[in-house]
Amino acid sequence: MKCPKCGFENLVDTAFCGKCATKFVTSDNVQFTKTLTFETPFKVLMKGKAFAGKYAVEGEIGQGGMGVVYKAEDTRLRRTVALKFLPPEFMRLPDARERFIREAQAAAALSHPNICTIHEVEEADGQPYIAMEYVSGESLRQKAAKGPMAADTVADIAVQVAGGLEAAHQRGIIHRDIKSANIMATEKGQAKIQRVPSLRI
Repeated sequence: MKCPKCGFENLVDTAFCGKCATKFVTSDNVQFTKTLTFETPFKVLMKGKAFAGKYAVEGEIGQGGMGVVYKAEDTRLRRTVALKFLPPEFMRLPDARERFIREAQAAAALSHPNICTIHEVEEADGQPYIAMEYVSGESLRQKAAKGPMAADTVADIAVQVAGGLEAAHQRGIIHRDIKSANIMATEKGQAKIQRVPSLRI
């Protein structure tokens, strides 16, 4: 379903736009197999606005089927972070909310240079969120799209990713969605496994 206000493409059974929170109005003759409504519509974070009393939002940096991510400044600790939220269509699903928090808590127990660090798992304004390390760089998908990568670079990244996965496996955590889009590479060549909600205990 395309939002008439911002043009964002939403799932067909969504009651609110996942980007601007506009409520969709449907005629009586339109039938949906399932309709999800929210007591509190998803709060779209705008640049310059504060969230949870300590995060200064700098803007959206990505979104996918399992989350919306914003870049923000932690004004208390004075560090840049990435804030991740459940997509609005999952906000009222208890199992999805619990899993989002549970898996983030499990990932927070991991400490490895090749795994994105979790700083905080909390809820504010009715929205569970994860505050995690902000990684400046490109995903492997973005790097590969520019052309072939040097063999030694690929080998080095593979070794780093394997090290991160081994650390997770030793804690009984299995990443079920390892792919180029879920691995960041910093300007210094350090690989970072991200997309925490894809971790399974």
